[in-house]
Amino acid sequence: MNYFQNIHTAAELKALYRQLCKQYHPDKGGSTQQMQDINNQYEATMNRLLSSKPDEDYGEGKFYRTREQETEVEAAIRAAVEKVAHLDGIELEIIGAWVWLSGDTRTHKDTIKAAGYYWMHKKKMWAFKGKPSNGRGNTSMEEMRERYGSERVYTGPRRLSA
Repeated sequence: MNYFQNIHTAAELKALYRQLCKQYHPDKGGSTQQMQDINNQYEATMNRLLSSKPDEDYGEGKFYRTREQETEVEAAIRAAVEKVAHLDGIELEIIGAWVWLSGDTRTHKDTIKAAGYYWMHKKKMWAFKGKPSNGRGNTSMEEMRERYGSERVYTGPRRLSA
């Protein structure tokens, strides 16, 4: 099965990948083989998308210095998302090269910590650092979302408002 047909951007790819993780992760009733197939197809599709980017997108003063650096960061983010996407009650958000977790994180603290996430006291959220930051933690979440873009996924049961 081709999970990523008709995908044209990295943002589309990442969003679909997170949805597939929630659906096919072995902890959610999927099989290890399905997840391996999804991961292999994700990697191949991401490589195709990155190889089609112009060389001018890389270099000194750019977000990524090389295509290889972007590939490594994307692989690290994918692995970090896969490790937590199946957890109930977690809100997952990718901003730039970082993955942020909020919601019912206390229940899953040990799993989150083992997946390489760090508790960010000022933000009161967990973060996976796909690429080191040059800041000192003083940038608001809204400023980061505006600067780098944001993709959110809510992984648990939805609350119904009255």
